[in-house]
Amino acid sequence: MARRKTTTSHYFKGARRVLPGEILRRIDSDPLFAVMTSDQQQWIDPYSGTPVPASLGRAQAAREYLLETNAWKDKEPLPRTALETIRWRLELMRLLPIDPRLRIFNRDGHGWLNPFNGELIAEIAKEDGKITVRTVMAMARALASCPQAQLGRLLDNQTLMGRVQTLGLSQAKGGGTPSASGIFKGGSTPPEMNEDMSRAKSVQEHMLADLPVIDGYQLAVHYSAHSGVSGDFYEVVTLADGRVLIVLGDVSGHGMQAALVVATALKTLRFLARDAYDLVQLLTRFNDEIKPDLLPGQFITLFAAMLDPDTARITCVRAGHHAALVANLEGPAILRKFGSQGIAIGLVAGPMFAKSLHPEIIDLNPGDVVLQYTDGLTEAVDAESVEYGDGRLYGSFLKHVDLAPQEMVDAIAKEVGDYAHGDLGDDLTIFALAVFEPEADVEGEGGPEGEDADGDDQDAPDADSGDEPT
Repeated sequence: MARRKTTTSHYFKGARRVLPGEILRRIDSDPLFAVMTSDQQQWIDPYSGTPVPASLGRAQAAREYLLETNAWKDKEPLPRTALETIRWRLELMRLLPIDPRLRIFNRDGHGWLNPFNGELIAEIAKEDGKITVRTVMAMARALASCPQAQLGRLLDNQTLMGRVQTLGLSQAKGGGTPSASGIFKGGSTPPEMNEDMSRAKSVQEHMLADLPVIDGYQLAVHYSAHSGVSGDFYEVVTLADGRVLIVLGDVSGHGMQAALVVATALKTLRFLARDAYDLVQLLTRFNDEIKPDLLPGQFITLFAAMLDPDTARITCVRAGHHAALVANLEGPAILRKFGSQGIAIGLVAGPMFAKSLHPEIIDLNPGDVVLQYTDGLTEAVDAESVEYGDGRLYGSFLKHVDLAPQEMVDAIAKEVGDYAHGDLGDDLTIFALAVFEPEADVEGEGGPEGEDADGDDQDAPDADSGDEPT
């Protein structure tokens, strides 16, 4: 009888896929193994500096990548400053097109204003009036060694405007450095820009469809843009088989560029939804279609669900987005989360993206209220830069859950706006779906023939008369 030759090789193959305990400990506790972009979407491999998609979490991304590459066998980790420089290069590639505070240069293009500490760094310059790869790398090196930048908070607008005016950086011409009024909210804007923004806002509002009427349910949305137009979007559409597709998305960044991505995303989504039957298939096709239209490092977090109105069963997937909430003050659990995490749209393509999505199914009950939102809600900050956070959101949701859905989302939006003193700092969308109690069929004022308004048989003996049925 032939001997099997696979047992030993299979054993050693399995053994090779186990990381040493020392590497596992470093993943858990070594700062060199904890460098991630601020959006928590990419982990920086400490051995090569390679950015690795990490929507499912840093530790999981690190373990899977290091198992695959085995870089730890013959390399030492890079210095922390080198890893931070790589991280800041990625951050700048994502943020430079959408945040003008990072693009403040001297009039002649020589000298860049660090918006985290207000320092003008003469060695950092544009090349032929443009921000090149070398310019970005110089900016990244400066930020990697800047303690204020590591905290992730830019100078407040008043302080930064003071530096701009003191250094004479607010009078640049020819489309170079943005003017102070173009950098800070509240400044005057040229009339032609107001007109363009007004037109763009009108187009975006027209693209966002009205919410449908669904028997047994009520839908509501609060939608507000940070910069006139928004990087948030939502879509609710009834499919051919009667199920309802619900999508809430958030493009990284805000302003005009993010709004252009929203327009493309909505058109693509609506086209693909025509023959959609499966959420993973739909989002995978959407990811592959929209990815080429995104800037380097840009992504979309997205929550998608399919509701069967007849059974109140809802299936959902999350692509980099946070979990949805369900509240019911009369239920066994007054507040719960649902939705398994997956990779955000635009970071990876094809099978890797599809593999990260894990549909979750829940059955809704009468009285349930589903809430989903974009991170402009929980990441709003007060005067002390303390975030609104999940805890305050949960409290606000439960406080207002008995209101009509539209009143509820508007009340939550007002509370977070008050907390942030009217300056949320990001786009905000809050979506709600409420499940009603089923209505009993009623035929006429007295009910069906033979019954009174209380549903009693009119020919039945009066309970107080002492008569027994025959």
